[in-house]
Amino acid sequence: MNKFYIQVVFFLLSIFVYANNEALATEPAPRKDKKSKSKVRYSTSEEIYEKNKDRLCTDSEETKQAIKLMNEAVIHLAYHAKSEDDYEYRKWSSDYNKTFKRKKHGDTVIQRISFKYDNSSKYNEIINLFWNPSFANNFNNGSVKRKIVRAYNPNLVIIQQRYKNGFRDHWKYFYALAAKFDVTEEKAIIAMTSPNINDHHPSEKEYKNTIIESANLFKIDIDSSESIRSGKLEKTFLNIAGFIIEKNKWDIDITYLESIDGHISNFNKLFIEKALIKLLH
Repeated sequence: MNKFYIQVVFFLLSIFVYANNEALATEPAPRKDKKSKSKVRYSTSEEIYEKNKDRLCTDSEETKQAIKLMNEAVIHLAYHAKSEDDYEYRKWSSDYNKTFKRKKHGDTVIQRISFKYDNSSKYNEIINLFWNPSFANNFNNGSVKRKIVRAYNPNLVIIQQRYKNGFRDHWKYFYALAAKFDVTEEKAIIAMTSPNINDHHPSEKEYKNTIIESANLFKIDIDSSESIRSGKLEKTFLNIAGFIIEKNKWDIDITYLESIDGHISNFNKLFIEKALIKLLH
């Protein structure tokens, strides 16, 4: 086993141990945000949760299944983010030392972008921004509207995301579980995946998660809007997506990974690092 694969194994092992011993089952201890010179203070996951308590899930069995699924999802995300198997090297940019890679997982496309943010003191703020649905549009090309539709605890929610690529494009959407893991004080992961959600969309297409097969067994009913029930919005499915944020002494390593059934983002127009600079300076 070469050095790279040893690193992947130990990284996944650390996630596995954390996911099974700490995970999402308990209320998180608030992270200690160091003082920052940013003009705006961004809400923590606990503060966002307080604003969405009216969407709290009271079904203990559903909560247990959501936790179980996301503990598995974070391992899949970490593997595809760290492994180099089958990835095609698409682009490298000297700005922010950024790389873009793509691979096929069966018939499913997985895309990955990695870069450095040159200010380690912004670590907590970056996590808060990535987790906050209000800022999803800042980190995507095209137009994005994201909101929380169900909350389990401050680090586990269901989101609805609507998006379109351009002015002439029509709106698409997906529902997904989203979970935030503070693995260590210097490493965090935000993972998202779509379970088997019945949102009463009229399409007869069978939507399946082709990366996390157990997600297809977790069935949830969502009381969706008229625009979804009438088929005005096109339904898509999030196989997996998320961020890995790792704090170093002087900078922060950030990886974003995405696989959406029915949609391939134009990563050449995805400038997450520029959005962070704009928001944090």
